[in-house]
Amino acid sequence: MAATINTNIASINAQRNLALSGQSLNTTMQRLSSGLRVNSAKDDAAGLAIAERMNTQVKGLTVASRNANDGISLAQTAEGALGKVGDMLQRMRELAVQAGNATNSASDRKALQAEVSQLSAEIDRVAKQTNFNGTKILDGSFAGAVFQVGANSGDNITLGALVDTRSSQLSSVSYAKTEEASVGTATPIAAGQPLADFTVPSVGDIGIQITSGGTTTTVSLGKLPAADSPQQRLGQVVEAINKKSADTGVSAYLTKIEGTENYKVEFMSEKLDANGGPVQVQFGSITDPADPTGTFGSPGADFTAAMTGLDTANINIAGGTAGASSVMDARGIEDVDVSTQSGAWVALKKIDSAVDQVNGARATLGAVQARFENTVNNIDIQVENLSAARGRIIDADFAAETANLSRTQILQQAGTAMVAQANQIPQNVLQLLQG
Repeated sequence: MAATINTNIASINAQRNLALSGQSLNTTMQRLSSGLRVNSAKDDAAGLAIAERMNTQVKGLTVASRNANDGISLAQTAEGALGKVGDMLQRMRELAVQAGNATNSASDRKALQAEVSQLSAEIDRVAKQTNFNGTKILDGSFAGAVFQVGANSGDNITLGALVDTRSSQLSSVSYAKTEEASVGTATPIAAGQPLADFTVPSVGDIGIQITSGGTTTTVSLGKLPAADSPQQRLGQVVEAINKKSADTGVSAYLTKIEGTENYKVEFMSEKLDANGGPVQVQFGSITDPADPTGTFGSPGADFTAAMTGLDTANINIAGGTAGASSVMDARGIEDVDVSTQSGAWVALKKIDSAVDQVNGARATLGAVQARFENTVNNIDIQVENLSAARGRIIDADFAAETANLSRTQILQQAGTAMVAQANQIPQNVLQLLQG
């Protein structure tokens, strides 16, 4: 190697290595002080991009977990309110069952109706005032609710709707109703007929004929026994009809009109066709008593006003949908009236429908809560695994970095010493000049 003064290659080399070890020392100290292997893009460009995408997912999932927990809270709020609505409906049903008993006086029914009305009003208040974070959730307006339970668009749980528990909307029933408004019993029912007509024991079988979907079924009510009075005959007819209620779906109620000798007879039919509308119901005489499933004979053969007190032209029920004669399509429990036995019958139908709606809504909310809880658990697992993957990319390995710190510190000291030694090499040229 040439002996030169202006260019000290050894010193330059020592300085370059000293700079490199200095850079390594600085990087190691930065990693140890921050705890991160990747402190800037230059440390690992690809790793930083991957880690940031994972970080986006982790942060989004963390918020999504809070969203799901908020959904659980909303469901719990709604389910709690529905539980109290269910309790009130159960009490209303108890009152309706009590009101259906013949032992109640008019004042008893008035007292029962007063409590029913108050409970209905309270159910309506709960529906209109139950809210979560300022949003009403039981008045029918909470529909199509989307809960963001993931880090990305489209990661959601949708709740179609919560039950509308306003008293005007809760429950929906279809039934048929008809009545003979005023059956006179002060004299024989058929004008000019002697009372003896009610004592003839050979009255033929009377029956109820039900027509649904083109199929006709006739149910025999049996022979009526001898009667001593018009009142007794009416009672016998009502009894015969109600004995077959399980088969026909028809119930009859006899109510004395106050201040008169007249009675009101009401008929309620709950049997529905395939479309959910009440079926056609007719009263008449069986053609062949030996074949109670047969067809009716000539109208009025035995089922006449003189023989039963009832006119089939008035009490036959037309089938079909709402709007047809005698057919009722009722919604809501705000007008539940248990002041009569027939009213109690309707009340039971309405309240049963309302209870089914509330129970169905509670089951839906319970299922949604379970879904939210599983979502939260799944999110927690995702956050854990993504955080671990991100940590493997950007977190500093302190064991490796402390070893590198010791190495670079020693290299710094050695490099500094070598720079000093290299700087002494040009001094050798002086010896040549002195010689």
